[in-house]
Amino acid sequence: MVSRYISFHRCVGLACALGAAALLSACPAVYPEIKTPMRDARAGQVLDPAPPSDVRWIAFKKATIPSLTRDGRRWGNELSSGLPDPYAKLLVNKGPLLETTVQRATLQPTWPDAPAGNFRLRQEDRFRVEIWDARVINDHPIGIRDIGRLDSADISSGVLDLETESGVRVQVAIEPAHARVGYGFFYELRTYDVYVTRVFEESPASRAGIRPGDQILFIGEKLARDMTEGEIRTAFNASRPEGVKLTIKRANGARVDLVLKEGAVYPLFREIGTFR
Repeated sequence: MVSRYISFHRCVGLACALGAAALLSACPAVYPEIKTPMRDARAGQVLDPAPPSDVRWIAFKKATIPSLTRDGRRWGNELSSGLPDPYAKLLVNKGPLLETTVQRATLQPTWPDAPAGNFRLRQEDRFRVEIWDARVINDHPIGIRDIGRLDSADISSGVLDLETESGVRVQVAIEPAHARVGYGFFYELRTYDVYVTRVFEESPASRAGIRPGDQILFIGEKLARDMTEGEIRTAFNASRPEGVKLTIKRANGARVDLVLKEGAVYPLFREIGTFR
């Protein structure tokens, strides 16, 4: 009886072990993604290359809302203070591009914590600014202005200053793309190998031809799989005027030797989110 009991539990234990092994083998390994460092450009530093002509840094700066609507009504409702809770939208080709947070009870919102960043634009893009009042049930538009194409607007100062049909004054920063300095790519350390996972479109890595999925075979003269994690991180973290020599392997098996130097990185909003 005892032997049957032991035999039964051995079978159960073996089944559990095999089941766990099968489950683990079915789950792909997850490796932490590492971003190569980016730092602020020094004051007066010449960016190489210069900001792309089709990328602009965009952010709402502020708005000034009249104390009364044009038909003499106050903002808000019977339950509010009479001041709107404004937020702003920037649309491109009728689709959302940027939307601020809500700033409570003010006629002069500045939206200091609102999203901002680099956006790639096309010459034919058409823009529209909307200012809204956030309400408990249904939000209400305060002012709307169709801008059209940016080349038809005066943005030489880096600020688009406009007035909506309801008298709201709005300022939108439209500046050359903001930059950081670095290599501009992400990588992961798989069991023995180093693989590129992401590359900023406007970065030295992208300009050098590095693409997601590339395997880094050599860093300098060292075989990457023979290097420790600390050595690999140091190779990409240290600032090297002469650049770092890499040998990469494409997904199709082709090998490429290159020298990657730090330079201007212009991360896009869709790549990194808010960027100032």
